[in-house]
Amino acid sequence: MSEKSKTEKKNMQICLLGASFDTGNMGVSALAESSIKIILNRWPDAEVVLLGSGSTDGEHCLKLSGREIRVRIVRMRFCKNVFLRSHFCVLLLNAILLKLLPFRRFRSLLSAINPYVKTLVETDKMFDITGGDSFSDIYGLRRFLIFGFLQKWLVMQFGKELILLPQTYGPCTRSITRFMAKSVLKRASVIYARDSESIEYVRVLLGNHSVNGKLRFMPDVAFVLDSHEPETIDVGSLDNMRKEGSIVVGLNISGLLFNGGYTQENMFGLKTNYRELINSVVDYLMKDEKLLVLLVPHVVTPSRIVEDDPNACRQLYEELSEKYPGRIFLTQGRYNHNNIKYIIGLCDFFIGSRMHACIAALSQSIPAVGIAYSKKFHGVFESIGLGDCVADAYQCSRKAELLSIVEAAFEKRDQTRTHLDKVIPKIKANILNMLDTKNPL
Repeated sequence: MSEKSKTEKKNMQICLLGASFDTGNMGVSALAESSIKIILNRWPDAEVVLLGSGSTDGEHCLKLSGREIRVRIVRMRFCKNVFLRSHFCVLLLNAILLKLLPFRRFRSLLSAINPYVKTLVETDKMFDITGGDSFSDIYGLRRFLIFGFLQKWLVMQFGKELILLPQTYGPCTRSITRFMAKSVLKRASVIYARDSESIEYVRVLLGNHSVNGKLRFMPDVAFVLDSHEPETIDVGSLDNMRKEGSIVVGLNISGLLFNGGYTQENMFGLKTNYRELINSVVDYLMKDEKLLVLLVPHVVTPSRIVEDDPNACRQLYEELSEKYPGRIFLTQGRYNHNNIKYIIGLCDFFIGSRMHACIAALSQSIPAVGIAYSKKFHGVFESIGLGDCVADAYQCSRKAELLSIVEAAFEKRDQTRTHLDKVIPKIKANILNMLDTKNPL
């Protein structure tokens, strides 16, 4: 029976790796929902499974273009209890057995015994997005080993083709991570990169191995994320203070940078003191009496305070609200990624240290500046023609130079908005149709 005939007899089952709705990182949630939106735009009746994510199995409900979508969540475990049916080692053993005994009845038997094996066996297409920027060892070796390599390598042992959705590739600073990255990239059937630097990185990493047209550019999928108005919004007295002629500047503070990374010792090697830079940015903005600053979090992890944006925003608010009374406002309350995008949409200009907070602004034609801690910012901003709107804190040691980038972007915000109004609709259409039949997978 042909592959086409098989898929006509049942709805396609498509697995998505490297994305989740329960990390507290709204950028990762935005990637998950946007990836699902793109997949369903191509295969409207497909069943989408989030594989390897989540603390428990279950379902996640979405509203996409007026449709109620239920996404199944199937976890993959890497814990000490290697006898769990969802454990990586158990699943790998099953993959090996299926290679040694490739018989239909044996495959059916293993699938009946283990529902996690059944999911992998019955998957028609496997997509991966690696959290957008985790195909790199900048966050540590363990994270790359699990998300950058082992999950992908496992699904390929089940004989599934792997399609890598738009993401950043590298840097891999260790020889072992470069070896693992190269192994995955060689075997992937399609490699989408969200920036030109990643395309070049993949070409160099693969060396003489031809990419055979499988390496393609596509901007970050989160540009197509929907904005949903929350039932209630708590931004203090911003609405009362906002008058005709006022300019609201959204300011996203990264808890991770605010606290020096997971090590709390400038883990990302910033050449500029992040806290001092943010204070200087606010001081610059406050020179214009028309400006109001709204602090906007984008990663909410109260149990992991080192990367929690609301805690960092609250500290900054307490430091500056007395200095600039009635002009600094704090976003409070519980919101999801769609709600935060709506709140960001209330701003006239945006400055963000979380890249997907910046994308939430740019995708709504709001001029933005990214305060960068990795190369991913340059790539994403350059993909929409705004490469000069990145203040690169991990390469530039002069605070004055970084501030000048913020100032220049603010001064030309009207020009930037006109540019975004022109290019964003085309970018969204290209992303949404990236899996179209004209680009068969």
